[in-house]
Amino acid sequence: MDMNEYIKKVLDNRFSNYSISGIQGGNTEANLFRISCRNESYILKTQNSGLKHEYLNYKWLEGKVPVPKVKFYYSGKCEMLCMSELAGNTLEYYINKADPREIVILYAAALKLLHSVAPDKLALRQDLKNRIAKAKYNVENHLIDILSMQYENQSVEPSKLFAKLISLTPEMAYPVFTHGDYCFDNIIFNGKILSGFIDMGNGGVGDKYQDIALASRNITDFFGNEYLPLFYEHYGLEDINKEKIDFYILLDEFF
Repeated sequence: MDMNEYIKKVLDNRFSNYSISGIQGGNTEANLFRISCRNESYILKTQNSGLKHEYLNYKWLEGKVPVPKVKFYYSGKCEMLCMSELAGNTLEYYINKADPREIVILYAAALKLLHSVAPDKLALRQDLKNRIAKAKYNVENHLIDILSMQYENQSVEPSKLFAKLISLTPEMAYPVFTHGDYCFDNIIFNGKILSGFIDMGNGGVGDKYQDIALASRNITDFFGNEYLPLFYEHYGLEDINKEKIDFYILLDEFF
């Protein structure tokens, strides 16, 4: 039985009179499909491993902030995560269609909402030491995609970048529930209404600067530095820790 037949068998046990189609694009290692059934639509992610963390994050966040509603999680020959399809488009879709100021304000407000959720003992944790150890493993095993790095880092040896990372490692954290990959394409808006956060496999309790840093990089890449003060203002960040921003942006280069 090939993988497509295997996936169909799993779906046949959970849906009737459904159709399935592939979804192209997206910055994810998973294969994405749309399932249509009785005027409802779902997104199915399949991956060899790594989806359980995302599943647990959605379940913990359910009722706290807008996230997809999980239909089912399955682990067998591969992992599958099926969830409701959110109305609207990623925030990245609105670039060149809306005022950059409006996009940045929505971006900041959504992150402020997520970070306002008080973590409890059931929330997953993102251990920084484990992330740094994984970064080191990726460097030592030549698993770094140089071309996906920021332009200024592509000409630097990964081992030297890792040494710089260690020198920037912060001592104090500001723990909140983080998204883990807070980029424009991981938030869905229906017009100006937040439909939900997606691709939360790297989420969990961690330093708020994990999200602030990647948001800062995302804004700079699309709009330039001039919109960063607007983002910080609407998020509510007054004393900006530039070293932490630099650290978490650099940490992301190793994955």
